[in-house]
Amino acid sequence: MKKSYMLLAAFMPLSLMASSIKFTKPALTLKNDTLSIEFSMNVEEVKVNSQQSYTFTPVLRADNSEYRSLPPVVVTGERKYKLKGDEKKLGKKFGYTQPFVVIEGRDENRNDVVNYKVQIPYEEWMNHASMSLLQEGKECCETDLLNITVIEPDIAVEEPQLPQPNEICEPCMSMVSYLTPKEEPLKVRSEATMLYIEYPTSSTDFKADYKNNRTEIEKLKSILEPLTDGDLVTFKNIKVCGYASPDGSVAGNEKVAQKRADNFALYLKGGYNFPKEILNIESAGEDWDSLIKMLKEEKPAYADKALEIIGKYSNLDVREQRLKTGLGSNYRIMLNEYFPRLRRLGISIDYEVREVENAEAARLIYTDPKMLSLQEMYRVANMYKPGTKEYEEAYEIAADNYPTDVVANINAASAAIVSGNFQKAAEYMERVKDDSRAYNNLGVLAWLSGDSETAKEWFTKALTAEPDKAQENLNKIQ
Repeated sequence: MKKSYMLLAAFMPLSLMASSIKFTKPALTLKNDTLSIEFSMNVEEVKVNSQQSYTFTPVLRADNSEYRSLPPVVVTGERKYKLKGDEKKLGKKFGYTQPFVVIEGRDENRNDVVNYKVQIPYEEWMNHASMSLLQEGKECCETDLLNITVIEPDIAVEEPQLPQPNEICEPCMSMVSYLTPKEEPLKVRSEATMLYIEYPTSSTDFKADYKNNRTEIEKLKSILEPLTDGDLVTFKNIKVCGYASPDGSVAGNEKVAQKRADNFALYLKGGYNFPKEILNIESAGEDWDSLIKMLKEEKPAYADKALEIIGKYSNLDVREQRLKTGLGSNYRIMLNEYFPRLRRLGISIDYEVREVENAEAARLIYTDPKMLSLQEMYRVANMYKPGTKEYEEAYEIAADNYPTDVVANINAASAAIVSGNFQKAAEYMERVKDDSRAYNNLGVLAWLSGDSETAKEWFTKALTAEPDKAQENLNKIQ
């Protein structure tokens, strides 16, 4: 079989052997100042003997006689192929020293499909140039130009398309920054609320069913029930602080506020079985500060007069009497509209949350994310493929629960970029744009917007914070 093949090739003229080259339409892509040229050739019909070789040289040519010769494809029967003198001279002129590929023509298992791809410096004339294929044949010492085939008469240079919004950004996965948060060995959390508890006249006893008290209790219940469900939380401190309105004596109001706080703490202890030692009760007495704030913000007709009196008298009992006489009938209006909002209980709860495993974290991130550390949230995120809805959501929830944390915002921006949500990413980055750790992602966003120069500036600045990643990104866009 091999002998027959060689004998057949030996009697084939050069013109016949190079007659049938198949090729695809070339693609010319410009990135910065580099032109990528890509197409494929099929040379299976090219047969050679030991004395023959064929050289196929792609050439870009413009109408004004500008041209660029590209590294040739060689099919040869020679054991060692070397560029001849004029080929070397041409190659040196255009920046290549070797053929693109040399195919040993007598190899029965040779690969006849050439995926041709080269990169050259771009010149303006190359846009809408033609591409031809020069076919030369050599046998012994004779070389003939067999054919010049126009592969494509007019090739438009294409700019590479940037990733589009609302699509998964594959190249962004390696470009964006993912930072490691600080360890949180103890997850210490706090909750706080104000309860506007009402009491019968001259009473300090708490009655859950009195007037609107049930609604206020539900506010507290919505906080406590998730914390008391299971073994997730250890309570450290629960503070109950009583506040009073200024009507009546200072001493009397202090006692009333304290007593109401005491009685409510007993209710909490009985209802939730809290240890006595974590319950701390105190009285804030008359809440003049809140009254002043409400008068300034809401500005009733008598506000200026009331504020003037309050500022003039430091003795609280005297101050109250002067309000009565100075405001006239407006004092009764203030008494009815503002004083009930001053009579309240402030509840603050301090607790620790134990560490959770991934399965539990995957549930809590949607039901009670404040129970999770950033590390635990990111473990949930890593359970999903980058670019998926769940992946982005995990990072988004982390940033929403840690809105001032630089790491949380940068990582949320990275996940949003990968998911194609560039606008959302920009919002996260706006929060932390002055932090050096944000510079790399700001560079990615600039690149995605088509502003390569600004992107380079950000990546250059990012070299101090993330030198390896920033340098890779610089190399990618240059």
